[in-house]
Amino acid sequence: MINGESLVSLLRWRASRFGTEKFHSAMLPHVGTESRAWQEVVRLGQDLGVLAPLRGRRVVADVALLWDWQSWWAQRGTGLDARERAEAWHTATYDQHLTADFAHPEADLSGYPLVVVPALYSMTDAASVNLHRYPEKGGVLVVSCFSGIVDEHHTVHDGPHPGALREVLGLTVEEFTPLRAGERVRLGNGLTGAEWSEVVTMRGAAAIWSSVDGPAAGLPTVTRHAVGQGSAWHVSACLGEDGLDAVLLAAGAEAGISSRDLPRDVEVVERGRHLFAINHGPWTELVPATGSELLVGESVDSHVALPPGAVRVMVGTPETESAFYPNEA
Repeated sequence: MINGESLVSLLRWRASRFGTEKFHSAMLPHVGTESRAWQEVVRLGQDLGVLAPLRGRRVVADVALLWDWQSWWAQRGTGLDARERAEAWHTATYDQHLTADFAHPEADLSGYPLVVVPALYSMTDAASVNLHRYPEKGGVLVVSCFSGIVDEHHTVHDGPHPGALREVLGLTVEEFTPLRAGERVRLGNGLTGAEWSEVVTMRGAAAIWSSVDGPAAGLPTVTRHAVGQGSAWHVSACLGEDGLDAVLLAAGAEAGISSRDLPRDVEVVERGRHLFAINHGPWTELVPATGSELLVGESVDSHVALPPGAVRVMVGTPETESAFYPNEA
């Protein structure tokens, strides 16, 4: 239930004594009910019973990452890996402890304060209209390079690149300038990009950061275009980890969301007034929280201790909207 699921399905029930899956994991392994696996399954069942009142409640994500399998398929062989960009942007949201959903470009995005387009080479007209309307109504849109180039028939959108997005981004891309293996471009703030850059001409957008070297030296690399009640950002290079963090921090601040100051290996998700926290690291960590812990059954007034591999579920008091400690949220 950490990300809003209402079902946990485990394979398999009992370990097989014959066949190709004799050593496949199972809830009841060959060693029997004294095994760690069996005991953990039993505890999971008990915990799910405690959390039963949360069934049906939804997690409200901070960010939507757009992904379209048809676009991924169309982009294969172009020299720019769409999946790598999606994973890189998702890693950036995870490292900042932001809750992210994956959504289709034509989906209703109105519930998300921030929408990120990691790679959307192929775009339908419906998706284009959807992404134009989103910032007009107050959302903050972040679009990565080589997006909005062709339609669903693999035909280049009419006019300058990025045809499906140039109006909302307030710019045109005159030329794609892929980088050689190992080559990097530097931005004025010390950040770097690799693999890809674009020659951008401003058509209403404002430059946030520009390249100081490389094929697009002196030209904008990260831009922002005011659109209606919101804005549309564009990133014309494959930024590294620090660069993606910087863009998310800046765009997220405008969208009214901020990263949480927590240990990197701690994963947190809020579900109403409930805070789910998992420690994926090797050390006990402290998570700022206040209220009651449901699984262990203890009261917390500042921090909850999270041992390695442990899960804790906090519920805030009726006076608070969440279990996050208000002074450190």
